[in-house]
Amino acid sequence: MVRFKQYTVDTNFFRYHANNNGDQNLRRAAALFWRTAKEEIEKGEAVILVPAEVRRELEVQSHTLPDRENNKIQRLLANCQEVSPSVSIELEHQVRTMSAYLRANFRNALGDFSITYGGVSDSRILYSAYYEDSILVTANVKDFMLYPFLFNQSEDRLYDLKQSQFVYIPEETYNLVWQDSGFQNMFLELSKLEVELEDTDD
Repeated sequence: MVRFKQYTVDTNFFRYHANNNGDQNLRRAAALFWRTAKEEIEKGEAVILVPAEVRRELEVQSHTLPDRENNKIQRLLANCQEVSPSVSIELEHQVRTMSAYLRANFRNALGDFSITYGGVSDSRILYSAYYEDSILVTANVKDFMLYPFLFNQSEDRLYDLKQSQFVYIPEETYNLVWQDSGFQNMFLELSKLEVELEDTDD
């Protein structure tokens, strides 16, 4: 039985797919992902989710884009389902803090993987994907390297649009991070903040 997939797409996917004058390799990679995902959708095997934060970013950027690009982005968005989970300032801060902690304490262990702690928008996009229990699709994996650590080590969770492949954390590195009490406590705090939000919504 085919496992149903949920893809949560980052802003850069739409920009690369719609920009005929940009990097052709990135445009082809975005088109390849889109074709594959659309085939899965047509078979009832997948859905493409777009965080409200991505839609807001695209709306801001639309004022500097030609009509052709904006129209194409709108056509792409029409095939996606918008998601907008509740998120607090504290939760956004926690996501960024956890990313910064990984960068500060495990940069060498991560080897070829670069990591940054991103901005508030990135934290909202990451949390939207996490809340929906989905695959996060982005061309800027360094901003989202925390994401695969929030799931089991072998799961397909972070898709690198530039490389057209999933990012897998080596088991040794994954275990090293999860044996760290500081990271464990930060994950517990993230879970606590998530529960508090759910209680507030109720």
